[in-house]
Amino acid sequence: MSPLYQTDQEPVPSAAVAPANVEEVQAVVRIANRYRIPFWVNSTGKNFGYGGPAGVVNGTVNLDLKRMNRILQVNEANAYALVEPGVSFFELYRYLRERDIKLWLDVPSPGWGSIIGNTIEYGLGYTDQGQRVNFLCGMEVVLPNGEVMRTGQGAIPGSQSWQHYRRSIGPRIDELFCQTNYGVVTKMGIWLRPEPPAYLACSIMTDRNEKIIPMIDTMRPLRLGGIINNNATLYRYPFVQEGEENPDNPGGWNNRVAFYGLKGVVRQHWEHVQDAYNDAMPGTTFASNLYTTPYDLDSLGRSPDRLMAGIPSLGSSLHKTYFSMALPFDGQAAWDLILLLDEASKRHGRRYFGMAHHVETPHEMVTTSSALLRPGDDEYNQTTMRMIKDWIVSTGEQGLGPYRVSTPYMDDAMAQFSFNNHRLLRFYEELKDVIDPNGIMAPGKNGIWPRHMRENRA
Repeated sequence: MSPLYQTDQEPVPSAAVAPANVEEVQAVVRIANRYRIPFWVNSTGKNFGYGGPAGVVNGTVNLDLKRMNRILQVNEANAYALVEPGVSFFELYRYLRERDIKLWLDVPSPGWGSIIGNTIEYGLGYTDQGQRVNFLCGMEVVLPNGEVMRTGQGAIPGSQSWQHYRRSIGPRIDELFCQTNYGVVTKMGIWLRPEPPAYLACSIMTDRNEKIIPMIDTMRPLRLGGIINNNATLYRYPFVQEGEENPDNPGGWNNRVAFYGLKGVVRQHWEHVQDAYNDAMPGTTFASNLYTTPYDLDSLGRSPDRLMAGIPSLGSSLHKTYFSMALPFDGQAAWDLILLLDEASKRHGRRYFGMAHHVETPHEMVTTSSALLRPGDDEYNQTTMRMIKDWIVSTGEQGLGPYRVSTPYMDDAMAQFSFNNHRLLRFYEELKDVIDPNGIMAPGKNGIWPRHMRENRA
């Protein structure tokens, strides 16, 4: 799960602790604070592709929250759940099905991961709530001094609206605890969606790699206009394993979209979408599957259909390392990125033909680019690591930045956000010094280091 695996540079935890409740988390954090012992937080799951559950610094204690696995509340009428960090997508899905609760959740590909862990790392889904972080509502956080804080309406004792309304008086601070090292999230509310009367899963397929340009440009007004509402995805088509591409014809793209609502409405939207793609790209291939209530969710279609219906899978990213970045919602920008990363890859004896694009909002896309690892082949893995660092620098020079990277590249990624002498990072560090003056919590996460480690961060 890391290019540093089985090398002298691999960060190995010195110990692991697994608290069962928030009081034990508080006790662990207070002990770590007293003796200045750094720790790294892992909710549950493996974090395949992004470096695994180990920290950046060798010897960091692993704070494993998998025993905190209670589903504290599900409110069907208002479509939300309150969960602990050890609750996986599989567990919440089964909870809803076993009780015949007519709510759907949004899921990533691997369903064994933590709902909290994946959401606060800006993980992606496939439904109309695919930008999952925008559907979290209320957190409970253990701060580095061991105190417990609740955000939003949860700061009112006995709050009746903690999972109903995301703000309080003052700024909304939930995202201060996303991708940072400012606190341990021990509870989180997540909004779900009511089961729709009909669900239409669709594919739009092209035969050439460069047709990603008109495909994205055709999708953009449909997304902006609300015709396509799900976190639509683009995958290489036909699917080939990395390293098996034909440079003369690396294939085309499969644009996966979904529609939820009344049967007649979803069909009308799909007809409109097909007309738009046919006008822009004659010869486009289409496929669709319509599902209606009562759903037999356990036997629902193919894997992509299941993911867009919020059904978790066993998908994983074994032996890959990831670099994920944000792009304008523009076909030429996506194509230019493919060419840019291909040129950078050639410098290391590899090729790049494009990977998955996720349309998170009507205004931007996220692309998840990966590179293979070979366990035990240090020379190959070091080349992979140098190539991805080349990707990070090359895209930064073009004004493009990552939104999520594996642990070995976190400093390289943060270095790209250098406006005004790295003012953003310096702001993060100022917060770190106030919130966590002893620097115990996840030192080095996303390039945010405590004061006493900054000079030696390399």
